[in-house]
Amino acid sequence: MDCTLAFATNTNIDRSSLLALKSHITFDPLNLLRKNWTTETSVCNWIGITCDPINNRVTELNISNMQLVGTIPPEIGNLSSLVLLDMNENSFHGPIPASIFNISSIQVITLRSNALSSELPIDMCKHSLHNLKLLRISSTKLYGEIPSSLGLCSNLELLSLYNNSHHGVVPKDIGNLTLLTRLFLGFNSLTGIYIF
Repeated sequence: MDCTLAFATNTNIDRSSLLALKSHITFDPLNLLRKNWTTETSVCNWIGITCDPINNRVTELNISNMQLVGTIPPEIGNLSSLVLLDMNENSFHGPIPASIFNISSIQVITLRSNALSSELPIDMCKHSLHNLKLLRISSTKLYGEIPSSLGLCSNLELLSLYNNSHHGVVPKDIGNLTLLTRLFLGFNSLTGIYIF
């Protein structure tokens, strides 16, 4: 595959992934995505999107505080150059697609203050999240145990799973995160005492 064809293919994958997200939005009261995310313009000109200026791949998806209602489709994981995902302060519901946790380039995942309900993947840091620096999924409806594999996200600096429905013990493996400076796990149903 020549470079031009690969470039176009990757750009089309990013566009189709974002259009899949748009199709899962059931309420867009400010008409931000409905009017702006169209095939008539480059994806890099869409609101909330930042691209790498060299290859036009989507590197940031920031649609926080847009009053959006809907679900997050698994196609979001096809944004393989994504560095930042910010969907804070909306009304997304349903599960968090496991595909998000397979984006090897991602450094920031922040989904705070939504109605998302699912468990975190038990192996979420074993394969792809080695660049992750900030994980903030607080004030949602996450449940289940906190995965011990979080201890393998070696570049993690902030971890916030505050105000969810997690249960079980705080994994001692979190103590392996030598770069971690901020940890927020309060307002869950966690047990046990650990000194990291």
